Amino acid sequence: MSTVPLRGGSIDARTIRLDPRHRAWLPPVVVGLTATVIAVAFDWVPSVWYDEAATVVSATRPWPALAREVQHVDVVHATFYGLMHLWFLVAGYAPFTLRLPSAVAVGAAAALLVVLGRMLADLRTGVVAGALFALLPRVTWMGTEGRSFALGTLLAVAATILFLAAHRRSVTGLRSWPWWVGYVAVSLLGGAVFLYLVLVTVGHGVTAAVPLARRTARTRGAQRALRCWLLAAAVTVVALVPLARASATQSAQIDWIQHISRHTVEEVVVTQWFTLNPAFTVFGWLLAVAGVAVGLTSARGRSLLAVALPWAAVPTVGLIAASLVTNPLYSPRYVSFGAPAVALCMALPVAALPDRFFARVTAGVLLLAVALTAPTWVQQRTVTAKDDSAWNQVARLVRSERAHEPAGQVDAVVYGPVDRHPLATSRIIAETYPRAFRGLRDPLLVRPASASAGLWETQRPISDIGRTADGARVVWLLTGTAHDERSTVSAALAPEGYRVDGTWVRASTEVVRYVRAVR
Repeated sequence: MSTVPLRGGSIDARTIRLDPRHRAWLPPVVVGLTATVIAVAFDWVPSVWYDEAATVVSATRPWPALAREVQHVDVVHATFYGLMHLWFLVAGYAPFTLRLPSAVAVGAAAALLVVLGRMLADLRTGVVAGALFALLPRVTWMGTEGRSFALGTLLAVAATILFLAAHRRSVTGLRSWPWWVGYVAVSLLGGAVFLYLVLVTVGHGVTAAVPLARRTARTRGAQRALRCWLLAAAVTVVALVPLARASATQSAQIDWIQHISRHTVEEVVVTQWFTLNPAFTVFGWLLAVAGVAVGLTSARGRSLLAVALPWAAVPTVGLIAASLVTNPLYSPRYVSFGAPAVALCMALPVAALPDRFFARVTAGVLLLAVALTAPTWVQQRTVTAKDDSAWNQVARLVRSERAHEPAGQVDAVVYGPVDRHPLATSRIIAETYPRAFRGLRDPLLVRPASASAGLWETQRPISDIGRTADGARVVWLLTGTAHDERSTVSAALAPEGYRVDGTWVRASTEVVRYVRAVR
């Protein structure tokens, strides 16, 4: 396999062709499948929560309704909702199918990270990086989340591979434009899926500029590569400007993000990639810092750091800086796509060990990583792992109780508030677990979500239930425990002869059954 030295720079210009004699496809496939299994295992246990409900109610509505929605809200997620709409057409909606694409994306990202690690250093660096990536608490989280984080991370890895291939060919004078075209296409898709991914492209610009820090015989090639990146980045940014402008008009969607303050330090250090796992945080940072120290001592290490450090740092620093001068934009989960870069840094000190120590130390490091990530992995797969929701338990309760009712009885239902989410009602429980609520009549519904210009439905005031129950034998109330609407509903139903027949609490949701006395 040929190599072309690049003095004065941090990008090793070896070719990217994989030697079939060494079964180069096998390590990425094994690591990718393992990562997928880690991500998908028991991901059906946690209840769907508010953010995932937004995916469900958006991606399950007809195309015209989805187009109408994104004109008013969530245009930044329009591409992701469109992709999920296509997926649901094929697989149907269920909590498992909602999260399966994320688990597969995590596995694919781990597989491509093996390839990237090999391009930057060697195969064992890629394998260790892919394995550590799969065990990062942030990654085990994104694999169970029915949102765009895992897909965005996969696209970040793919874009980095294409950038590296295109850059190396530009430096060495080989035909590079097909690689740059592929790079632009993947970068555009990434930005469309999640706009913040454009910051990965900016990080690639830092990487491209590194070889110009010192004058070398390869400066002309490095300049040519930088010019190519500038053109690719310009095309990407210009194409994404309309999406950025439309998103800016809907900035109220991220009003929940906190302003930059002392808590941001903890978010960057602990939450961003290690998801509130203090033990793994110490382990991860020790390995990453050691990786930087080890990487600076070799050409391959510097090549890897020149790619990984801007990838991890530029989005974080950029969002925090922007948040200081504009509205808050930084949230730890919004830079999840930097996790592969962190895994690359963590892999460096392990992969740099002499051959006689490598196997044992690698096994020990991975076993330690498994032990440290296990508590978080288990917690992420409990029923109430997501925002203390237990909507699946609520749905199971309603379905079980309704099974004892006489055949043909049509009940009414009142959807009260959802704790911590004032724009939605507990109808999102029925949207995400529809089988349990099939056949229930909603007297207060004015316009369903699919017919509205926003995410959620429009309904009459809850106090109207007394005159709209229309003689239903049973009325169900679902309400948040912090915004309890029992007194309002009870007062409205009492004149119609209804009394409380049962009350249940499932996490932050209260379920009340009212029964009308037979006259």
